[in-house]
Amino acid sequence: MLEWLIIGGGIHGTYLSNLLVHEVGVPPEDVRVLDPHPAPLALWQRHAAACGMTYLRSPSTHNLDLPVLSLYRFAMSTSDGRPDFIPRYNRPSLELFARHCRFTIEARGLDALRLSGRARVLHRQGGGLSVETEAERLSARRVLLAIGLTEQPRWPRWARRLQDRGAPVDHVFAEGFQRSAGDSTRRTIVVGGGLSAVQTALALVKEGKGAVCVLCRHRLREIPFDFDPCWIGPKCMRGFLRISPEKRRPVIDNARLPGTVPAEVRAAFESGLADSRRLRFEKGGVDRASISSGEIHLHIDGGRTLPANRVILATGFDAGRPGGRFVDNAVKRLALPVARCGYPLVGDDLQWGAGLFVTGPLAELRVGPCARNISGARNAGRLLLGFLKPEPQAGQRKFATETEWCAVGSGAPDRRRGRS
Repeated sequence: MLEWLIIGGGIHGTYLSNLLVHEVGVPPEDVRVLDPHPAPLALWQRHAAACGMTYLRSPSTHNLDLPVLSLYRFAMSTSDGRPDFIPRYNRPSLELFARHCRFTIEARGLDALRLSGRARVLHRQGGGLSVETEAERLSARRVLLAIGLTEQPRWPRWARRLQDRGAPVDHVFAEGFQRSAGDSTRRTIVVGGGLSAVQTALALVKEGKGAVCVLCRHRLREIPFDFDPCWIGPKCMRGFLRISPEKRRPVIDNARLPGTVPAEVRAAFESGLADSRRLRFEKGGVDRASISSGEIHLHIDGGRTLPANRVILATGFDAGRPGGRFVDNAVKRLALPVARCGYPLVGDDLQWGAGLFVTGPLAELRVGPCARNISGARNAGRLLLGFLKPEPQAGQRKFATETEWCAVGSGAPDRRRGRS
């Protein structure tokens, strides 16, 4: 029987496997990460590439290794003169972040912890839990659900109906999405007003994939991050934790800021609007959609119609509880407590039921608005450490707070201006 079985090998599952082995001291042979994808972070990396991401929205202190300055020090030690960070919070380039992830995974031996497969059924078994996969049954004293929203892209009904009629409609985060499928004569509409939509449009224009129009219900909204950094530490979380867990969902939804872009992405988009006749922006929502003679027509507010040869959705992810039938069945089979929104009601140790722990979106009602992000993985780790190593130890590594976010981000040298 394993000591820990982690279900999900994205950023949360990989980071917490690192923490369990190298901070808590669980022997590597007693920890496994069950994931259906071929390598750690595979789905996250596919999504980043699909939308043309170049820089992360998170600062360098939010990384896959345990020390908060690990990524920054890695960049300093491997510098070749490239602009690896965007000030003022030293947001790393995707290329740098990926290199540091590969380095961390190799140096920490995290790839050896992985098992290939998808969890199907969760059972109680003796003093622990067991998980059925397509090929085997795995037993562990403790199971950690590190399941994200990334396998449930949000599709508007009109888009599904178009796709069912054979129209070339796709989601930027759908399996098999190919941004390069267009050509220089096509008209593409990208639906969405957040970072993924704008990055996708800019990438299409840069690649010469015809005329591109971004369709959004609102003007571009410039905000550095997709939630206020105060939600990482006690400044905002102290009040949040005083609220009944049943009443925390609207607080989380109001605190998260989807449909926004950081300053440099907005500047790049506005520059593209000014310099390229192939890039447009239209404000409005889709009332209905049709297809005729192979051409898509989106009928939007005010009676306008936008023609297109291709539609790409950058509409984010369905906010419903992740995990599909696997989690649905676990809730029924194990009588797991959930709030009215369907999300887990967990304790300060992130324990949902005896021996069953959660992180990522499943931990939102305890970790708060940052739960889905890299900072949420680090804060989940801090809470798990409080359960697994309750006595503070001298020299114990710190986890990022909103103070560290700001202090490290603004105080570290700006790589684009040279070292200081």
